[in-house]
Amino acid sequence: MIVGACTWIYGEGPLDETLARIAAAGCDGVELPGEPDQFEPVEVRTLLARHRLAPVALTASCKSPETRRDLAHPDAAVRADAVAYLGRCLRFAAEIGAPLVQMLPSGETRLAPLAGRDDEWRWSVEAMRAAAREAERLQVRLAVEPINRYETYLVTSVDAALAYLDAVGSPWVGLTLDLYHANIEERAIPGAIRAAGSKVWHVHIADTNREGLGRGHLDLDACLAALRDVRYEGALVLEMTAPGPDPFRPIKDGRSAGIVDGYLRESVARLREPR
Repeated sequence: MIVGACTWIYGEGPLDETLARIAAAGCDGVELPGEPDQFEPVEVRTLLARHRLAPVALTASCKSPETRRDLAHPDAAVRADAVAYLGRCLRFAAEIGAPLVQMLPSGETRLAPLAGRDDEWRWSVEAMRAAAREAERLQVRLAVEPINRYETYLVTSVDAALAYLDAVGSPWVGLTLDLYHANIEERAIPGAIRAAGSKVWHVHIADTNREGLGRGHLDLDACLAALRDVRYEGALVLEMTAPGPDPFRPIKDGRSAGIVDGYLRESVARLREPR
């Protein structure tokens, strides 16, 4: 199984430097930023080869209101922009060989509906269906990530995500499970993994305090056992941040990158322990 890391955990540093740090920690995969307008596919492929990292996913970023990337927004023009953005991410993923793009059903940091919740659910489902048609054309999968209630609102749990997937009704749309968010929202993470079953296509891992594995109270062995039970074959992608306020800012000060380096090394070692 590929063990990777999200570039996001190093903030906005140069991609070459970030990939070097991820590779030095022992990772063999990477989840790249969903910013296709900022990078050339040939450049990214060259950097991936240089650092011997497999592209396992793109993270589509949809912070609200900074970006017009909200699939559930009441303004149809904003939703259309979000679908177009997701299409660009899918095309970029296809060009660099990433098998999956993950996206939130509503704007990140938006904690309440701007219209009615039922309307926003329906708009988001319709928008995701449109994106799924492009995903099928390109043969790149989409994964919906439940995010905890303090960072978003429309889909915060595995149960809500499964209902959303049923509503979308596309074999090209599945689930990203983030163990940090699941620790906040799920009664038991292993049970949530088993409930999601084959719909789990991508996994993010951090300990319960969003630090390196072993620094919180996550029952890692139970979570990995549940993933084995559902025959999960995707990547395990580390996504932790340095301590400090602001969950949307992974690099807090000049010490943060070095702290994250340590978390990555510790966590890769934990994931590769014989079980």
